[in-house]
Amino acid sequence: MRTETSRMIWCAPLLLAAACESTPVSDEQAGLAERRLLAPYLQPRSVGCSELVVEITPNFHLHVSNPGVDPERHRFDRVQKTAQVDKVWTNLAGGQAGWFTVTIGAPADPTDVSGERGPCTTFKVMNQFTLRVRERGEMRLDCEARGPGLFVQEGGQPLREVQGFAIADGVARY
Repeated sequence: MRTETSRMIWCAPLLLAAACESTPVSDEQAGLAERRLLAPYLQPRSVGCSELVVEITPNFHLHVSNPGVDPERHRFDRVQKTAQVDKVWTNLAGGQAGWFTVTIGAPADPTDVSGERGPCTTFKVMNQFTLRVRERGEMRLDCEARGPGLFVQEGGQPLREVQGFAIADGVARY
């Protein structure tokens, strides 16, 4: 009896470790997952919001633009947490001159000098933009636009007010 109990105690950590390991993903599977998560951002769409939170894994860093900072109008904070970095841009001025423009889409070709950008979703952020980079976990490219005065315009259609706008796990909801 004692031997069997000792064996179970000795095997428990091994079984737990085996259960926690994830199956490696092939390059082809990773590429397919990246394209699926990026697809909703490749629509000609503009979103106006008070606050924008974008959560990504490092493989999507080139897909999300980072706004510039004018010290008279903006504040930039970088908050390091366990396996996560939050980069927060805040409009101190409050006016339209302090709004941020953020684009999410296919990264620009480094050899292209035309300045033209490929298909993307453009966000006009009035107050605060948070870029949350998750250093571990599932591949992620999610966003949530919030606030009063939330507007969406798609592909030349009229501007319309919506209650919420989010893209999570490759699906747009609004």
